[in-house]
Amino acid sequence: MTIFKWSNRLENGIRAFDEEHKFLVETLNNVYELLKKGKRDDAKKLLMESVVNYAVKHFSHEEEIMVKYNYPEYENHKKIHEIFVRLVVEKLVPQIENGSEKDFNNALSFLIGWLEMHIAKSDKEFSAYLLKNGITLENEEPVKI
Repeated sequence: MTIFKWSNRLENGIRAFDEEHKFLVETLNNVYELLKKGKRDDAKKLLMESVVNYAVKHFSHEEEIMVKYNYPEYENHKKIHEIFVRLVVEKLVPQIENGSEKDFNNALSFLIGWLEMHIAKSDKEFSAYLLKNGITLENEEPVKI
């Protein structure tokens, strides 16, 4: 069972970004599956090593492309990324590391909700800008973990 379903609503038409987003969705689902099986330590490790670290790499990749193609909302988008990272580091990581199962589940739910909203709105706006300007990034490779 998945807790976070990939859908057309999340696709943005830029292959590298779609693949990066799919990786995050799949990994969050894997974290959820580990939690359901009672493997909290494994779930925590996967969340911290894969989701959090990969999200930072993904944000950096997006921002690099934004600068390269003069995205007019770059500063706002970057600020959203920075706020997210700060929230994860200052609140969610300690909550996951030291909290109860409920705290872990709440942190996971927050991450899923935030990423779904961010991909469907902010990232779609960025992709629409690129595509409107004929920029498809066909040769751009997704970042690897």
